[in-house]
Order: sequence, then C-alpha cells, then structure tokens
Amino acid sequence: MVKQNQGFRRDLNLQENTNDTQALSNLAGPGIANDLRIIQNNLRNIATVGFNTLFNGFFYFGEENDFVFTNDDVVGVSTDVGVGVTTLFAGRDYFVCNSNAINQFKLSSTSSEIGISTIVVNSVSRTDFNFVRKDPVHQENLLNYIRPEIQDEEEFSYISDINGTFDNVQALNETSQFFITKKYKGTDTTTSDDIKFEGSVIISDPAKLNTGDAGLNDPKSPGIFIGDTRAFSSDNNPWVVDAGTTSLKTSSSSVSVGELYFSDDVTITGVSVVSDTEVPVTAFTHKLPIVINGETYYLLLST
Repeated sequence: MVKQNQGFRRDLNLQENTNDTQALSNLAGPGIANDLRIIQNNLRNIATVGFNTLFNGFFYFGEENDFVFTNDDVVGVSTDVGVGVTTLFAGRDYFVCNSNAINQFKLSSTSSEIGISTIVVNSVSRTDFNFVRKDPVHQENLLNYIRPEIQDEEEFSYISDINGTFDNVQALNETSQFFITKKYKGTDTTTSDDIKFEGSVIISDPAKLNTGDAGLNDPKSPGIFIGDTRAFSSDNNPWVVDAGTTSLKTSSSSVSVGELYFSDDVTITGVSVVSDTEVPVTAFTHKLPIVINGETYYLLLST
C-alpha cells in the first residue's frame, strides 16, 4: 500500500513511480492531484462567442446578447482576420477597451496599465471567426468571496448575497436601457409620439440647409411642419417685410395662409389685356373664401 512520504521502494529497485496521481499523493497526501487538476483547468477557462457585426467602429453583438465584455478583458480570435489596415492574429492576446459592458467594444494591443492603443476597425475580411475570452480564476478572485472582518457595524457594509446582487444589477441595467430608448437625445430622433412644449422652441440650422430651395428638400433640413407643410424654417418667420415697402414676402416653397386681410384695394400688376371669359366651375380645383364688407365670396383657383 502506498504511504505518504515513504520514499522509493527498495524492492522495486528504487524505481520511480510513473503514476502521476499516485506520486502526487505520496508527496502531498491523497486528493492533491484532483485539487491541482481543478486549479489548472481554472487557469485555462475560456469563453467563446462568434463575430456578429460592426457598428461605428465597434464590434457589436445586438441587444439580446448575454455575453459581456468589459474593459481589460484578455481576448483573442480563433483565426487570423483582417480589420482594415490591421490584422488580428490567432494566438495573440488583445485587450477590450471602450466597452459599454452591454453589447459593444473595441480592442487594444495593450492593457490600460500600460496605455490603451486602440485598434482601428473599418471592416472585416471574414465573418466566420470567434472571439475567445480568457476567464482564469486567480487567488484574488477567491479572496473576494471571504467574509471581511467587521470593525464598524454601523458604517461598514459588504456584499453578503452575491447572486442577489448580480440579479439586482442586471435588473437595473435592463431598466436603464429601456428608459434610454424613451428619451430624446441630441442625435437623430424619430418618433410618432405627441410632444407638448411649454415655452419657446428654438431651431438652429448650422448646415445652412434652409438658405436655398435645394436644401429644403434635404430630410435633415430643420423646420417645423404642420402636416406635410413646412411652417417655419430655422428660427425665423418665413414672412419678411419687403425692403422699401410695407408688403410681406416669403421664399418658402410651400405656404399656407389662415387669414389674409387687405386694408386697401387689390391691384393686379403685369396684366396688359383684361378680358371677361366665362369658365366652367369644374375647371378649378380649389376655392379661397374672401369676406368683403361682411359678405363671403370665393376666389376660384386651379393648380
């Protein structure tokens, strides 16, 4: 029977034991081989997730992804892959950076302890590769689970329910992500919700899209619309006083008038010949009501 610390056996001509498990048990006691095997495997722990897509220079994994990369995680790729002017090589360690700890991250060739050197990713030469994250378990990871000594029971606190804390953090993250989607941000925002304003609304036009008719057709041209009609562009009323006169003019391509009041006679200029011609009412497409001395008349118009 094998005994601890018995040394080499003379009846076996001092032959060394070739059974590693038995040899380790002789040196450190039964069971030590299994303990070392667990520790060794912990240092070899990895997590693998396939490439999904690129989004604004980030590796992006979608809203439903449960695989989280955090800054300074050590990762590699399963095969060599070109990412623009750079190539990620299989077997080489890279470090996660600029991660939102939810679904996107970038890679650095160095850790934050040395200084981040972000790898610019413009494209990928292949999509059939995996990210391999190293998940070793070190002594300091295990020490974090040890109940600390409490010297001040009133002010000192620590996490006693690890699983409950994880669940709470996950719930807070999901709640925050939900409400972020309900907020209006400084980027392009499209919504069908009714918006109520208290106070004034200021619209700016830094790209000068409202300075000409061509810019007004750009979907990014700022303005306030009533239905499909542009009511206001930029921060100015579309009607301005014509220089040297008291008349109003506008350069808007689409104009609607709620109530128009003439304080004097209406004169039509630019017509050299005046003739009366009877035209069928069906030839007109629109009518504009006009009140003269309390009576309503209709000006027939056609497009």
